[in-house]
Amino acid sequence: MNTLHTPTPPSPTLPTQPAVPLNLRWKRQPLPPLQAVQVLDFRAGDIALLEVERGRVWVTCDGLLEDYFLEAGQRLSFTGPVRLRVSAEGHRPARLIWAQHRAGEGAACPQKTIAVSQPFRSAPVQLANGASV
Repeated sequence: MNTLHTPTPPSPTLPTQPAVPLNLRWKRQPLPPLQAVQVLDFRAGDIALLEVERGRVWVTCDGLLEDYFLEAGQRLSFTGPVRLRVSAEGHRPARLIWAQHRAGEGAACPQKTIAVSQPFRSAPVQLANGASV
């Protein structure tokens, strides 16, 4: 019986540079109940960070089949180019806070949507280039 020896690939390594907090400009988007859907556009290379500050928010992304319903404290992130449509869900007002981060050269960001339940402000997200969001 012939056996081939295949070398084991090396384990991936984490970036060695320290995490640097990003200076993001958060914008508040009031979402009155029963009002028209509002549109948020992000260019290629942008990372869209959304967090529900109050109420319940409906979020959909052009080109995706899923719709997202987020409660206060929940968040989503998208890698652009992307067009998001947001509105308050139901008969209560909601407020969305969002920021736009321009991904730097060499930053690898997932091309999928990520839903998590911790606020951005209290739990920084580590990007592949070593920066924190």
